[in-house]
Amino acid sequence: MDQQRWPEQSQNTSLPCSSLAVRPTRCPDRLAQSLAWAGHGAFIFAAVLMAALHLVPQWGGDANPVTAMLSEYAYAPGRWMWALALTATSAGSAAVGIALHRTGLLTRWAATWLVVWCVAIFLVAVFHKDPQGGAVSLTGKLHLYATGIACAALPIAALALARRHRTRPPWHRFATWTRRLAVTAIPFFLPFIVPFALNMALGEGKIPTPATGLVERLMAGLELALLALLAVWAHRAATERPTEVPAALPVGSGQ
Repeated sequence: MDQQRWPEQSQNTSLPCSSLAVRPTRCPDRLAQSLAWAGHGAFIFAAVLMAALHLVPQWGGDANPVTAMLSEYAYAPGRWMWALALTATSAGSAAVGIALHRTGLLTRWAATWLVVWCVAIFLVAVFHKDPQGGAVSLTGKLHLYATGIACAALPIAALALARRHRTRPPWHRFATWTRRLAVTAIPFFLPFIVPFALNMALGEGKIPTPATGLVERLMAGLELALLALLAVWAHRAATERPTEVPAALPVGSGQ
C-alpha cells in the first residue's frame, strides 16, 4: 500500500510552476523621497530670498529689475541673500540629482550636465562680476563663464533626461513637460551671453544689451520651475518604485 501511494506523494510534493512566479509591488525609496523633499525646500528657500531682494529696497538696493543683471545683487546690502540663494539652488539640485539616480531615471549624459550645472551655479555665487561692468578681472571672467555654462547646462541635462523617458508610459507626461520647460528656457540666456561675447571680442560697449535684466529674471524663473518639476518627478519615482517578490504559494502545494 505504501508503494502504491509513493508516486502520489512524490507528485504532491513537487512545486507548481505558478509558485515560482513573481509579482510587482511598491517599495518606496525613503532616502530618495527625502532628497526630493530637500530639493523642494531648497528651491522654495532660494525663491523667497530672491523675492526679498526684489521687494525690499533695504536688501536689494537700487537695482532696476528691467535693466540690471541679477549679479548686481552681489554688491547690494543683502549680498549674503544672493549668495545663499545660489548655494541653496546648487545644493537642492544635487539632492534631486541623487534622488533621480537612486530611482534609476538619471542617465549618464543627464548626470554629467547636472553636475556641471551644480558646480557652475555655485561658482556664480563665489565669483562676483566686475563692478565697473564687463569682464575685466579674472574674477569677473570666471563669473561670466560660469554664468554662461550654468544657463546652458540645466536645459541640456533636462533634455537628455526627457529624451530617455519620453516613450515610457509611467513617465511620459513628466518627460514632456521637462522638455517643454527646457526648450522654453534656452533662448532666454542668448540676449545677454551673445552681447557679452561680442563685446569681449569687438570692444566694450559695441553691442547694447537693453532689458537684459528682465530677460535673465524670466530665465531664472523658468529654471526654478524646471528644477521643481524634476524634484516632483524624483519623488514620484521614489514613491512608486516597483520591485519583485515571490508570489504566494497556493494552499495544498505541499509547503
